[in-house]
Amino acid sequence: MKLEKIDSILETARKLFAKYGLKKTSLDEVAKIARVAKGTIYNYFGSKDKVYHEVLRREAAEILNNISFVVDGKTTPVEKLEGFVKAKFFYMKKAINILNLDRKGLEMILPDAEIIRSEYFKKEINIIYMILKNGVDKGTFYINNLDFAALAIGHAFRGFELNWLVDESKEDIECYLSELLNIIFGGIISKKNKELN
Repeated sequence: MKLEKIDSILETARKLFAKYGLKKTSLDEVAKIARVAKGTIYNYFGSKDKVYHEVLRREAAEILNNISFVVDGKTTPVEKLEGFVKAKFFYMKKAINILNLDRKGLEMILPDAEIIRSEYFKKEINIIYMILKNGVDKGTFYINNLDFAALAIGHAFRGFELNWLVDESKEDIECYLSELLNIIFGGIISKKNKELN
């Protein structure tokens, strides 16, 4: 019963935080919709900030689990990187609270939320690193520095998150991602110019 209550509280809070933000969401409303006493929320979490942090942790874990599932289901390094990119943007679009951290600016929110976002990003970089390493080991990718390459790709995609996920349609995002992956895999220098150099 306790786990059901916690899940109900967190799912209700997730929806309200996504809709109204941290400041405008009240625990009274969370309690009312989740059909629990406000005191129950305080007993489990201690404060609204801690409810928010747990919502963020769960969203981050859910995105990473989904991305990992997609990547693990692919065979080649190219398929794994494509799967990572598409899954990242698909699942990130659903994780409004994590996405809102970047939209509002981390300096405007709680310090622990910045830590959660930073830990999430490090785990994403690790997934990218493992894909790239697999590609290098198999001779599919040629990369001078795996650490820098993983960070560069991770930062590039993170930079696109806010603009693409907020302002663009699913079809436009898929076109952007396809073109970006073409550049990553093939570069922008034509084959003719590569042969001349």
